[in-house]
Amino acid sequence: MYIEAIILGVIIGMARNGRISNFFEVRFKGWGLSVLAFLLFLVPYGVKAFGIGFESVELFPFAAMVVIAVIALLNFEKTGMKIILLGLGLNLLIMGLNGFQMPIDTLKMTDLGFHSFVESLSSGEVVNYTSLEGAHTLSTYLGKVIELPKAYPLAKVLSVGDLLISLGIAILIQYEMLLSSLKSRGSMVQFSYNSKIR
Repeated sequence: MYIEAIILGVIIGMARNGRISNFFEVRFKGWGLSVLAFLLFLVPYGVKAFGIGFESVELFPFAAMVVIAVIALLNFEKTGMKIILLGLGLNLLIMGLNGFQMPIDTLKMTDLGFHSFVESLSSGEVVNYTSLEGAHTLSTYLGKVIELPKAYPLAKVLSVGDLLISLGIAILIQYEMLLSSLKSRGSMVQFSYNSKIR
C-alpha cells in the first residue's frame, strides 16, 4: 500500500505542476536513522538464516517501527507527517498490546490467496505477525482487518494505521513537490521585482 501511496503522491504532485526532483531536494531531520530501522527489521531474517538461537526476535521489527516514528516526530512540522505519525502510533499501540506483533485476520489472508503466509504464521516462522484469533480486543479495530478487493492487483489486508500512513505519505510527497516549486517561483518574482526597482 505504501508503494501505491508514493505513486499517487507523485501523480497528484505532477498534476499540480510540482516536480519529483524537488522532493528529493527536501531535507528530512534524522533521515540517517532509517538505516538503523532497516537493519533492525532485518535482524529476524538474519537470525533465521544463520540458525542463531535468539528469543523475542519480534522486538526488532517493533523497534524498527519505533525508530521510524522518531523520524516522523523529528519532521512533525511537514505537511502529512502528523497523519503518518498517527498511523504509526496506532500500529505500535496494537502491536504493543499483542506481544509486539501485528494481529492479522488469517481468514481474509487465505481468501486473498496468501495460503503460504498463513501456514508460515501458524508454524511460527513469521515473527512480526500474530493471528487475530486470541488477540487483544482492540485488534478487531486496529489490527490488519481491512481486506482490499480481490480485483485490486496488489490486494492485501491492511490496518487503520496502514491506511493513515499511506494517506500521509501521498500528502507529504505531493505537498513537498508543490511547495518547492512555489518557493522557486517566489524567488523568481522577488528577483524580478528587485530588478525593476533598480
